[in-house]
Amino acid sequence: MQPTLLPKKELKYLKARTHGGMKLKKRRKVARPLIPGAVTHLVLASSKAKGEFSFYRHKKVVDSLLRERARLYLIEIVDFVNMGNHLHIKVRFKDAIRFKNFLRTFCGLLPRKLTHAHRGTRFGRFWDGLAYTRVLLTKLEELGLRIYFEGNRRERDTGPIAREKHLRHWNQFLYRLRKTRAAPA
Repeated sequence: MQPTLLPKKELKYLKARTHGGMKLKKRRKVARPLIPGAVTHLVLASSKAKGEFSFYRHKKVVDSLLRERARLYLIEIVDFVNMGNHLHIKVRFKDAIRFKNFLRTFCGLLPRKLTHAHRGTRFGRFWDGLAYTRVLLTKLEELGLRIYFEGNRRERDTGPIAREKHLRHWNQFLYRLRKTRAAPA
């Protein structure tokens, strides 16, 4: 068993570690698991973010809005990867209500800025589903996410072959590391 980064009193209230995304569609809604102080992986995906609405094409707008909203709601952006049609954001926050407000305002303002939608000119639904969040409980999970982010950067910059090579190498390392930690002493 991997050591967790959170106190046991907070872990007992955690029913699920993930929330949102496309897999949650047409399923019963549960509360989003938010643990102040824990690192959380946030994914925002849009199939409409292609061509002129691509996040990567508007990377300065996306980056500045993300940093502005994070500063306003006291959210720490640990890492961030813009993949064009989806965003991976690694965050840490101290207050769940501020994080919810950050999520609500960022997800509302970004499509408006990209599509130039305003009152009287509608664009329609921009996001594919709810924002996906996953609470990371161990250092090993954080390392895995860091490796995944680097793989995404390599795919964006040099292509999918570089990403596959990078992930294959690091996944073997993580597999061996997990095996040695799980082995009884």
